[in-house]
Amino acid sequence: MLEIIKSLLIAFFAVAVLLPVVRYALRRLSPAQHTAAMPADDLKYIQKQELKLTVAYFFFAAILTVFSAGVLALLSSIIHASEEHLFVMTPNFRAFFAPGLLLGLTLAVLPLRIVQSAVLGNDYELYQSYTQQVEGQHSTRVYSILLLVLLVVSGIVTFYALRWHVTIDQNEVQATNLLLEQRAYDMQEIESIQYLGAEGEYLVSFTDQTNINTTYLKPVQLEMIALLAERSGKRVIR
Repeated sequence: MLEIIKSLLIAFFAVAVLLPVVRYALRRLSPAQHTAAMPADDLKYIQKQELKLTVAYFFFAAILTVFSAGVLALLSSIIHASEEHLFVMTPNFRAFFAPGLLLGLTLAVLPLRIVQSAVLGNDYELYQSYTQQVEGQHSTRVYSILLLVLLVVSGIVTFYALRWHVTIDQNEVQATNLLLEQRAYDMQEIESIQYLGAEGEYLVSFTDQTNINTTYLKPVQLEMIALLAERSGKRVIR
C-alpha cells in the first residue's frame, strides 16, 4: 500500500511540474491575440480557483488508476484461464499498477472536463479567459491530440502487459514475457528457488540466468512451489 501511495505522489508531482512547461510551450506555439491582460486581482483569484480543478483531477486520477490496475489484473486472469495446465500465474495488482497509472492519468481528463463548469460555477467564463491567456488560442485542440496519443500509448502498453503469464505443468515451466517471447524450461533446468521473505514471493532461477519473480504474479500456491522443488530436486532457500 505504501509503495502504491508513493508511486501516486511521484506521478502527481511530475504532472504538477510538467503542466507549467506544457502551458509555456502552448503559449509560444499559438499566443493569444487581441486578448486584454487580466487584472492582477482577477488573475490571483482564478489561480486559487484553479486549485479546485487540480484537486479534482488528482482525485479522479487516483480512483481511475486503482480501478484500471484492478480491472487489468482481473482481465488477465480471465484471458489466460486454462484447464490444460496445472498452474497458471498472471500479473497481479502491483504488476499492473504502472499501466494502470498511465491509464488513470490519461482518463482522468474526461471526468474533469465534465465537472469543470460545475466546480467553477460562475467563474467558468473567467477561467476560460485565463486559460486562453496562459495557454494560447488552440490549447484545447492540442490537448485533444495529446489525449488521443496518450490513449494509443496506454492501449499498446496494456496489450503487452496482458500477454505476460506463466504456466506450470508436471515437467515444464513456460513463461511469456512482455515482449511476447515464449520460453519453455524443463523442471531440471531450475537452478534455485529462493523465498523472498513475504507470503507468495519467490524467485525461481533457471540455468540460462532467467528469473521468475512471483512477487508480481498471482496466484502463488504452496502446492505449486512444492511441485517445482520436487521435480527440480532443489530445496527452497530461505
